[in-house]
Amino acid sequence: MSTLTDEVGAAHREDYWAAVSAADTDAAHAVAARALEAGLGVEDFLEQVVVEAQRRVGERWAANNWSVAQEHAATAVSEAVVRRLADTLHVGPGPLLLVACAEREWHAMPALVLTTVLRARGLDAVHTGASTSRDELVSTILDRGPRAVLLSASLSSSLPRLRRQVEAVRGTGTPVVVGGRAFTDARRWRTLGATAYAESPARALEVLAELPRHVGAAPALHHPGAAEARAVQAGADRIVGDVLAALDLGNLALPPDDWRVVLATHTSHVVDSVASALLCDDPTVLSEARAWLRDVVAGRGGDPAAVDRLWDALAHELRDFPVALTMLAG
Repeated sequence: MSTLTDEVGAAHREDYWAAVSAADTDAAHAVAARALEAGLGVEDFLEQVVVEAQRRVGERWAANNWSVAQEHAATAVSEAVVRRLADTLHVGPGPLLLVACAEREWHAMPALVLTTVLRARGLDAVHTGASTSRDELVSTILDRGPRAVLLSASLSSSLPRLRRQVEAVRGTGTPVVVGGRAFTDARRWRTLGATAYAESPARALEVLAELPRHVGAAPALHHPGAAEARAVQAGADRIVGDVLAALDLGNLALPPDDWRVVLATHTSHVVDSVASALLCDDPTVLSEARAWLRDVVAGRGGDPAAVDRLWDALAHELRDFPVALTMLAG
């Protein structure tokens, strides 16, 4: 990356941030147009301006400087900008690439950015949208015969659902590449049966060149935690309800950004994270979730020990699951 490119990106970064902060889509589009006219490439604009703005959005919500509504409004602006950029790019006659998000994964921005980078390189990449179901994926694969499916997961709690997508995609013989912040440890993508992992759009381009033409079914999971993961998933709604009742966090008549509401809202994320840890045979999924939630609660003026009480209540609910108990105690 040249010094000139860095300077052009820096010159537009704060203007774009101002537009995003004000939820002004027109102003954000205008900044994008000026940056590209000044010589900044699409990929550099995405990396230096859009992704950087999205990082700041997440930090402000986590620190309780922004409400959920502000976070969603700002993210919607950047999604609109990236979609327009992707639509303006000419793609070549090569094979189709499907880019999708894990089921119930609403963080679509990383997949949108990846799709746009691929299109900027002339590849025929299509983003299927947030929370793409297994049936939608398989139907599109059978209709259009893509070279590969690239699955994005920002939340580690999404990994059990992503595993089902991997099984479905591989059942059609199609290679599947995974990426996103949920994959902080290599054992996760390997255990879930992905064909490959890409930590960045640049790496995705390299991985795509190395993929096999056809893959077999995803290997079955036989480790002890896998059976517990399936049981936790099957009883997730009941477990969440019982934990909320034990902590007296049900039906709170409080503002949505109150720390108790945030803790209650994210209890389902924690339960899904237990299933993820069990499925991936990786206890760090839970340690990461616990540290993150403690910071979010503390940032809203709450007692971080409330997260420890949530862990204790969850351990009580999962007292018949030895692998889960060991991971929760770690």
